[in-house]
Amino acid sequence: MSSSIVSKKSYGVDVASFQKENVSYTGAKFAIVKLTQGTGYINPKAKAQIKSAKAHGLLTMGYFYANHSGSVTRARAEAKYAVEKAKAYGVPAGSYIADDWEEGSGNSVNGGASANTDAVLAAMQVIKEAGYKPLIYSGAYNLRNRLSISRIVKSFGTCLWVASYKVMGRQDSADFNYFPSMDGVAIWQFTDNYKGYNVDGNICLIDLKANSGSSSKPKSTNKSVESLSQHPVVKWNIGAVAVVSNVKGAYVYTDSKLTKRESDKLKPQGSLWQVFGIENGAVKVGKGQYFDGRAVYVKANPIAYNDAKHGVAKIVMPHTHALDAPKADAGKVYGLELNSKVEIQGRVGRFLRIKEKHNGKTVYVTGNRAYIVL
Repeated sequence: MSSSIVSKKSYGVDVASFQKENVSYTGAKFAIVKLTQGTGYINPKAKAQIKSAKAHGLLTMGYFYANHSGSVTRARAEAKYAVEKAKAYGVPAGSYIADDWEEGSGNSVNGGASANTDAVLAAMQVIKEAGYKPLIYSGAYNLRNRLSISRIVKSFGTCLWVASYKVMGRQDSADFNYFPSMDGVAIWQFTDNYKGYNVDGNICLIDLKANSGSSSKPKSTNKSVESLSQHPVVKWNIGAVAVVSNVKGAYVYTDSKLTKRESDKLKPQGSLWQVFGIENGAVKVGKGQYFDGRAVYVKANPIAYNDAKHGVAKIVMPHTHALDAPKADAGKVYGLELNSKVEIQGRVGRFLRIKEKHNGKTVYVTGNRAYIVL
């Protein structure tokens, strides 16, 4: 049976198809198994390696080799592919999954640090939403120079898995005189040949915990609902919305002084209302309709006022396509999956400009099919 807690300063290994299916290494307390690469490759030994690691009592984790470079869209797809395999192959719920982001084999680290970080954060968010703890793996140089460590650590806490070797070749233990000092390190990969086994050697700098079980599930669900309520989805030309935040709901009043209720029926928590102004501290949501400003929160949509603003759009209608021009009779370029999200770089009228180019050309999506995520 796999371990659910490993104390800091414990040793572990990471394995891929190059290693044997039997994951048993002297001194190792945890194992990180390669799951996938991109969205088309699965480690053929992953299932057996996960089963073996668990059978040997190791805290069992997973990772995917990134091909997403600085693309948020591809990062989400690759992370989703990896967590699907993690669940299917038995990586315990609440354990760790890493985005292995390094140069080569289809991945480039040479884009801008901001775009690179956006992509990595998107992948980590998918991992988190799937019920796993996200890690980001790379070499010390990449972490320092190709990504914003501060943004990543701010979002996900101590989550770095950093590779930095004292020497190439066999090392039996970690020499902390050569530790690549930086904030947020959870695991240090200190050798590519742990104890002569020709397997990467790692040491954790924090207690690793695979939290699972029914007691944690309600909390996870509540956080998910809360997170969703903080990011309403609205049409591009809606300037601001009010979201009912009171747990019990909120009354609609017929005047801004809140002296008379429209009815005794509460509007439910999470319900969304277009905002037409603020009067006397009350939020106007229609003709003769007001909310107590303390019962709702208001979110503005800058894209409604500034056609150069960046953002994220959610596909809200089936059979939606990216278009080759910002016009009604434009050609269809490729399909966009319902409920998927795309980054946008502003708009041309009601057409949202997609950040990721297709064959070097800008593409668009119609604003009545893709709403803005606030």
